[in-house]
Amino acid sequence: MPTKTVTAKAKPKTRAKKIVTDLPAPETREQTNAAEVPNEESALLEQVESAAEEAPAPQPKKKKAPAIQPIHEQFDLNLVTLAGVIHSVWGKTEDVFARIAVSHRGELMEKDDEFTSFVTLRFASGAVDGSPISVQPGDAVKVRGYLTHMDYNESLRKFLDDAHSRDFFDLVAPDDLQAWRSLTLTRHNAVMNVLSLAILDMNGQTVARFGNETKPDDPVNRASVEGIVARVWEYQHGNGVDLYTRLAVYDEHTPVTKREGNFGRARRIAHYITVRFPAGKTSTGSPVRLNNKTRIRVVGELRDKGQVVTLHEELLKTGLPIVAEMMQRVFNADRMSTITTQQESLHILADALIVYSANGGSRR
Repeated sequence: MPTKTVTAKAKPKTRAKKIVTDLPAPETREQTNAAEVPNEESALLEQVESAAEEAPAPQPKKKKAPAIQPIHEQFDLNLVTLAGVIHSVWGKTEDVFARIAVSHRGELMEKDDEFTSFVTLRFASGAVDGSPISVQPGDAVKVRGYLTHMDYNESLRKFLDDAHSRDFFDLVAPDDLQAWRSLTLTRHNAVMNVLSLAILDMNGQTVARFGNETKPDDPVNRASVEGIVARVWEYQHGNGVDLYTRLAVYDEHTPVTKREGNFGRARRIAHYITVRFPAGKTSTGSPVRLNNKTRIRVVGELRDKGQVVTLHEELLKTGLPIVAEMMQRVFNADRMSTITTQQESLHILADALIVYSANGGSRR
C-alpha cells in the first residue's frame, strides 16, 4: 500500500513586539513634547527673530552738527554832545537841518565869532526818538548824537556867487557856455545826527526834552570817536603845519549793504570823519605817528576850519576830461587861479589820542 505523506501545517507567524529600551524618563518626555509643540511665547519669539533677519541692518547714527553761534558785532565809538544857540533852520526832503553856534570857551551863548564854531545838525524826518520836534532860530539847545560825513553837489554858479566872480562866464568859449552853467562841484562836510534834544532857557535849565539821553553834566562841546585811519596828510598855514587824518568809523548807525561781510558779519558802509592834530602833536606834546589801517581813538572838540580854495583846484578835482578840455578854451586862463572862496570844513580838534596795537585793533 502506498504510504501517505503527512505534511505538517505551518504555524501562523506572529510579529515580535519591539522592545524599546531607550525611552526617556517621563519628565524628559514631557520636556521633549513641549519643545516639539511651541507655546505662544516661543511662537512670538520666532516671529521676532524672523523679522529681525529680514530687517535691514541699522545705520549708524549721524552726529548733529554743532549749532552756529551768532556773530556779535563790536561797533566803533561815535558820540558827540553839544550846547549852543540855533542860528538857522531849513528842510531837505523829509529831514530838518539846523545850524548851531558852539563856543570854544564853554559858554552856552558865545558872543564873539572868533571863539565860535558852526555845526550842522540833522533831525531825521524832523523828529527825535519818534517825536516831532519844535525848534526855531534863537533857541538855546543841548544835543547828543553822532557824526557822519555828507557829500553833496554845489553848482558852479553858487561857487562863483560866493567868490563874487559871476563874470567868469564871460571868459568861456560860447560853445561851452551851457556846459559851464550846468556844471556841479562835489563838496564834502560832516553833519551831526541828533538822537536827543533839550531846549534850554537863558540860564541853561531844560524847559523841553525830546529823547532821554541828554544829561545836565554833558560837556558843551565833546566828540569821542574810534576808527581806522584811511588817509593822512599835512596842511601848512601861517603858524606851522597841522596833521590831518580821515577815519573810517563803523558804528552801530552805519548802513548795511546786501553783500555778505567777513566771518559772518554784515558788510557796512563806514562814516568818514576828519581829525586835526595841531602842529602834528598830541595834547601832551608827543609827535603823532599814524599809518593807514592803524586803529585809533580820539577825544576832542568839534571845530569848523575855513580853507581858501581856488576855482582852478575845484575844477581839477572833478577828474572829468571834458572839464579839462573846456579849461583850455577859457580866455585868460590865469583868472581861474585868482577866483577864490572860503569853505568850512567840520572836523575834530584832537585833545586825547589812543593808538591801538595792530594785534588788538581788529573789529570783531
